[in-house]
Parts: sequence; C-alpha cells; structure tokens
Amino acid sequence: VGEKGIPMAMDAANKLNVKLKIVGEKAGLQWENSEIEKRMSKNIEFLGRLDDDERNELYVTCKAFIVLEKDVDFGMTPVEAMAAGTSVVAYASGGYLETVIEGKTGTFFTEYNVTSLVDAMKRISKMKIKKEDCVAQAAKFSKENFVKKITELVYA
Repeated sequence: VGEKGIPMAMDAANKLNVKLKIVGEKAGLQWENSEIEKRMSKNIEFLGRLDDDERNELYVTCKAFIVLEKDVDFGMTPVEAMAAGTSVVAYASGGYLETVIEGKTGTFFTEYNVTSLVDAMKRISKMKIKKEDCVAQAAKFSKENFVKKITELVYA
C-alpha cells in the first residue's frame, strides 16, 4: 500500500487546494495512518470500496485520474479511466508508459516527489485532452482487441 503514494497525492492536493477522492479501503494503511491524519483537509475524501457503477461514475465526472505506483507491469485503472474518457496523471514508469500518451490522454511526472506531481497536475489542468482520444487509447487494451491480435499471431 505504501507504493500507492497516498500521502504524496494528499500533499499535492493540499498544495493546489483541489479536491482529492481516494477510492479503496484503508486496509494496509495503518502504518501510514499518522502521516495520513496529518495531511487530512476538507478537500480530501476517502470513499472506501465502491461498486462498479459508483467507481465508473467517478471516472466519468473527475477532472483527472492520478496513479502513483512505481514500475507496475500494466496497471488496469488508468485504462479504465481512459475508457470513461478521463485523462490520467501517472508516474513515468512501467506499463503506464505504454498505456498513457503524453499530451493526448494524460501526462507524466518523472520524479517521485510532490513537486513533480504538482507540476503534472498543473499541466493536466491546462491540457485540452479529448475524451474520444482517451476512449480510443483504452480500446487498444480491450479483451476483443487482445483476442484479435493473439488470433492473428497464432494463425499468421
């Protein structure tokens, strides 16, 4: 859970005075509980576990989806956000470099610190990301596209 970067996201949201909604259970965060409590403010909300409809509603209505994990092999949540037409702010590592397109479906931060994240959040707020570009990028990772490409490979 420490790799999720929640305290860093909270610091960035507080510096920019923007709303931050954190989805998921706090399980595993106990060791960071004091750090999280220090950072709590009126613009930060822990939503807990959400069902698919509630989560999808957040994807559709949020200004951007932030993903902070390091060196993730793939990472499904940014693709889910883009499928809903939502831009992504991601740490520039791992699978995010394959799924997010800089300036078209989102932006990256390259140093794993609050300053770099804040800069990326400022950039995304000024970008003109098109929902249809996000949806098209997410479609590249759909089950149907995967089956099609594997079938083409096997029968080529």
